[in-house]
Amino acid sequence: MRLVVDGFGKYIGKENELIVVKEKGKVVRRVKPDELKQIVIAGKASLSSDAVKLMLKNAVDIVFIDRRGEIVGRLMHPFVGIAKTRREQYLAYNDERGVILAKEFINAKLRNQISILSNLAKARKDSNPEVAERLMDARGKIKLFVNALGEISGSKIEDVREEIMGIEGNASQEYWSSLSLVFPQDYGFKGRRGLEAGQTRYAQDIVNAMLNYGYAILHSECIRDVELAGLDPYAGFLHADRSGRTSIALDLMEEFRQQIVDRAVIKLISYGQIKAKECEMKNFVCMLNDSARKTLLAEVLKRLETKTQYMGRNISYSSVILQQARRIASFLRNEGKYRGFWQRW
Repeated sequence: MRLVVDGFGKYIGKENELIVVKEKGKVVRRVKPDELKQIVIAGKASLSSDAVKLMLKNAVDIVFIDRRGEIVGRLMHPFVGIAKTRREQYLAYNDERGVILAKEFINAKLRNQISILSNLAKARKDSNPEVAERLMDARGKIKLFVNALGEISGSKIEDVREEIMGIEGNASQEYWSSLSLVFPQDYGFKGRRGLEAGQTRYAQDIVNAMLNYGYAILHSECIRDVELAGLDPYAGFLHADRSGRTSIALDLMEEFRQQIVDRAVIKLISYGQIKAKECEMKNFVCMLNDSARKTLLAEVLKRLETKTQYMGRNISYSSVILQQARRIASFLRNEGKYRGFWQRW
């Protein structure tokens, strides 16, 4: 179970070995800590030290997210028994394992983009054939990028990262360019971008603000799961090392952006559940209002608990992410192959 504490004036404390959430002195939620796996604090709330200790004792991940959809910080129980996995993770940076993983992350991402475009085109085949044709055209181009990705080979990730990211960038440009035709014009979406050219931070329209916020939730899930798998969250392959960047979590996240966040955003806008005006510009950044943020949070968390087929089982996406993190760890220990997760529609 995940607990989201949003809004202002909330208090998170401990009462009789339970986690309680209060608002204006009144208890609005009681939760057993062993039933929690994560608490997301998205507003301004006070947190007692007793509650923190109880949650950490029960391995509850505590995540703080700001209004721009950025992870401000996390509190996590220190797991043990991970030395072998991490040693292999560091060694893999300089051998073929890093290349294999990076290619699988992007292969899965591109194939999930293809699935999104296929479904959207099918739904618009009769009502808007021109948009459907454009979506299918982009789908075809991304298929070519998948083929090009398969041709890349190298002995270590530093030799091929730029080439892999170039393919990912070109494919994503096709993907987002075609999706801009799906969103109504009053949402102001003209592609995946932020305040500065080539960056996605500091959204300038509500769609990008929704995407950024949704990805922050997904990112926190991936960080938690790579840690549970015994991996060093800061040592990735596809995403280059940078101070404070949880690279391996971002690597894994590439496989789930479309299923979890993109689908949630497309649905909420298509059904008018979040309106174009449910945001405000503050310090040159577009930020969701409280209502839109709560609606988006609910939908993304619902997607994480939606079940899908995985290795012959019907399990939640949240469980799939954890299983993929564990498969990365096993692969790095030379205990099996790794295949990225993508939807086969």
